[in-house]
Amino acid sequence: MQKRIMNLVNFVRGCEPRQPWQDLYTPIKEEIAINKSYGFDHTVLLQYDALIRPDMAELMKAELDEHMELGLWFEMGRPLTEAVGIEWRGRPGYDWDWFVNPGFLPAYTPEQREALIDEAFRLFKETFGFYPKVAGSWLLDTHSVNYMSDKYDLSAICICREQWGVDAYTLWGGYYSGGYYPSRNNMLCPAGTPEAGCRTPVFRMLGIDPIYGFDESKYADKLSGCPTMEPVWGPGADPNVVDWYLETYYKNPCLTFSQMTTGQENSFGWEWIQNGYRMQAEKIAAYRDQGLLTVQKLGDTGADMRASMTVTPATALTAYGDWAHDGSDPAKVCRSVWYSCANYRVNIFQQGNKLFIRDLNKFDDRYTERFTERPCEAWDAVYDNLPMVDGRIWSKEGKDCALSVEFTVRPRGFTCVEHGQAMEVILRFENGIHGLIYLSPKGISFEGCGILTYSVGVPHETTVAYEDGEFRYTHNGYDYALPVTGCRVEETEEGYRLVPTGAVKLDMSKR
Repeated sequence: MQKRIMNLVNFVRGCEPRQPWQDLYTPIKEEIAINKSYGFDHTVLLQYDALIRPDMAELMKAELDEHMELGLWFEMGRPLTEAVGIEWRGRPGYDWDWFVNPGFLPAYTPEQREALIDEAFRLFKETFGFYPKVAGSWLLDTHSVNYMSDKYDLSAICICREQWGVDAYTLWGGYYSGGYYPSRNNMLCPAGTPEAGCRTPVFRMLGIDPIYGFDESKYADKLSGCPTMEPVWGPGADPNVVDWYLETYYKNPCLTFSQMTTGQENSFGWEWIQNGYRMQAEKIAAYRDQGLLTVQKLGDTGADMRASMTVTPATALTAYGDWAHDGSDPAKVCRSVWYSCANYRVNIFQQGNKLFIRDLNKFDDRYTERFTERPCEAWDAVYDNLPMVDGRIWSKEGKDCALSVEFTVRPRGFTCVEHGQAMEVILRFENGIHGLIYLSPKGISFEGCGILTYSVGVPHETTVAYEDGEFRYTHNGYDYALPVTGCRVEETEEGYRLVPTGAVKLDMSKR
């Protein structure tokens, strides 16, 4: 039986230099009260500067019960760095600074990261009498993930959703939603084997939008803030959009499991959080009461995954329509399928009469992230995988990137059918003919879909060429390949055409 999980994760800062007048205590106090009123299991992650505040520490001690889980939130601030003898290098007047350097662990040497982690765990145990089983941050590096997992035997870790350049950091090309076992070389890449991975699963925050979460700039007219479930932003505060998110995550095909987090950091203030938070809690409780989802502590979700899965499973996030259109104009309606497994992720996307792959990223657990040994000295940082199609970053005006189906008749949508770790995407055409895209951990196959057009756009930090039956790439100095069979490959001005001679197959399992 598939698991459909909701994790409520609220993370708490003890200072806010951007708005020093902000009341940071009330938001978390009220969030806990709402969670308890519905009987929700939930998770609270505390930053070091929140741990040293007596009012927040006492609140947590008073509220802690069997439904509430405490953990650590890792953003760097003056109290933590100075506690381990590292000079604070934040901007003047900022005891916490949100730039990667100095605000996140990758900005420090591996030895410094270990010292910072140990100090946070030490203070947590001194305060509550036990070590936490969960930790999170918008951005973590593989050295820190492995160190925390190995030394403190964490059950779960959470990091930011997919995003390009927001708040100075980029996480792009990772396992799209749900939990995965990260490679010991790259925290954003699932490991191909248990031996190559960390034994603590990583989960993505906070309920990303499967349609508008990929290319926010393209859909800026439809969005007010981040395209996530965060209650403070437009989508997460809109009851109709939240209904759509819940239906997408918890009613549509999902393969092994569907998991989403919602919640909010306390920096926004309760005035801006409360309406969306209360509305979401009511809707989540209704889904729970109907048996459509289970509300869990993040640590319990991680522990369940560790007990039942040794490698990253295949999951899917399926949207048969989109919240921004009522269907009255079929040319504007979007549909989306995100498939993620240990070898790759792919997004099949339909907008009106166009159906195409707008994202395809290969996972290779030998590909090493940029800051494993050396610290990030810039204000921003990039964590990525190995792109093959990137409709957002590789598309420029007049030069779009996509792997498209060349239709002779217009599509009428698609249906997704689950087959264990695989998914059939059945295309329906106006003439009654059906095509099939088959997604499995081994790769992707196309049957009855006609010619495929591979427009490479303007690859970012990547080269693309076709030779001897495979597309060959170099990205960030790393070489990888995509073998293709069942077709004749023709070069064009925009890229390539894949003319079928049988079922067109993309082999995503080659290392």
